[in-house]
Amino acid sequence: MKKSLILVGTQWGDEGKGKIVDFYSKKFDAVCRFQGGHNAGHTIYKEEEKFVLHLIPSGIFYDHVSCFIGQGVILSIDSLLEEIEQLEQKGINLEDKLRISRYCSLLLPLHAKIDQLREDNKNSIGTTRRGIGPAYEDKTARRSIKAFDLEDNDLLETKLKSLVEYYNYQIQNIHDSEPFVYEEVYSELMQSYKKAAKYFGDVTDTLENIYEQGGNILYEGAQGTLLDVDYGTYPYVTSSNTLATSVGIGSGFPKSIYSDVLGVAKAYTTRVGAGPFPTELFCDVGQKIAELGHEFGATTGRPRRCGWLDLVALKYSAKLNNLTELCITKLDVLDAFDEIKACIGYKVNGEETPFKSRLLHKAEPIYKDFKGWNCSLADCKNYDSLPDKAKDFLNFIENFVGVKISLISNGPNREDLIHR
Repeated sequence: MKKSLILVGTQWGDEGKGKIVDFYSKKFDAVCRFQGGHNAGHTIYKEEEKFVLHLIPSGIFYDHVSCFIGQGVILSIDSLLEEIEQLEQKGINLEDKLRISRYCSLLLPLHAKIDQLREDNKNSIGTTRRGIGPAYEDKTARRSIKAFDLEDNDLLETKLKSLVEYYNYQIQNIHDSEPFVYEEVYSELMQSYKKAAKYFGDVTDTLENIYEQGGNILYEGAQGTLLDVDYGTYPYVTSSNTLATSVGIGSGFPKSIYSDVLGVAKAYTTRVGAGPFPTELFCDVGQKIAELGHEFGATTGRPRRCGWLDLVALKYSAKLNNLTELCITKLDVLDAFDEIKACIGYKVNGEETPFKSRLLHKAEPIYKDFKGWNCSLADCKNYDSLPDKAKDFLNFIENFVGVKISLISNGPNREDLIHR
């Protein structure tokens, strides 16, 4: 039986996972998204053409790969239909390739509206404003509309009326905004569902069949470890569990946990939205990283905060995910720096502190300095062809984190990869 693989981000998201999933997908029989929602954005370049996928797994570009959205994903049907239309316009047929769990909780316009209203007040935490948090709240509070509810009109009407009333009360009385009209919410939801109904089915049984027949599955995580709702920089996190260990629940297939785990990390660090960020740079160096790395959110277009590589956080992520290998992306962004730094510790009031500290927002980074290689990595086709100073940087990362670096990205295109 071939080995399956879980691929996760190890920072605050935006590590370049889309390209890496795209690269690995051709080696697998199936790709499955197991958490998050359309707040995630994976950017892929296919023959110089740019695609941004928010829900559909990145393996969709390969004819032999089946794609799945597991029940751990919060699903916006409208966003899904937009992606399907984008792909079909490029000649990519999804009907026989994509299957979505009937057990997915749905994200509705209600959720996006309340998310936006909350973010407009003084207690904003920097969400994508797409409704992910409120939709996960409904799931935990047991008032979600599940995809299978749309197959039963009587049940749907009862649940949806209650949900519209619940949010309209908040929208009118707390936020002084225009309420939703139930009939319009119902009509729009059913119209969208009729277009998407053919994609829904039982993901768990199909994954099990692929596995039992000797196939291998790639499990695609969204966001990043440091945004995990339990283990990230709470409350400045996403609303799902982003760790590799949540794959069994999110995919609905328990044997998925018996997979190798590949962690993806940038050669520097970024984050979007509010929250602690010990290595953040507020100087010209940070601006230079942002410009060279084109650091703008794939989902929101917001500029990302930039800083040096945080190895303390990366080592924390490696342990939480039980990483078996590591991929370093955007190494080429550091081509033009005379000096490169990596954080190897933090201090708070003069004393060293771990990553998982309630005082992380006060942490001062302890850096190790590296000399830059000051040349383009574009023509490097294998590890031996990398400049010695680049190899010194990578070797230090590998030794500090304690995980082998098996893949290095040295450019934006799908072929810009160095294998070890």
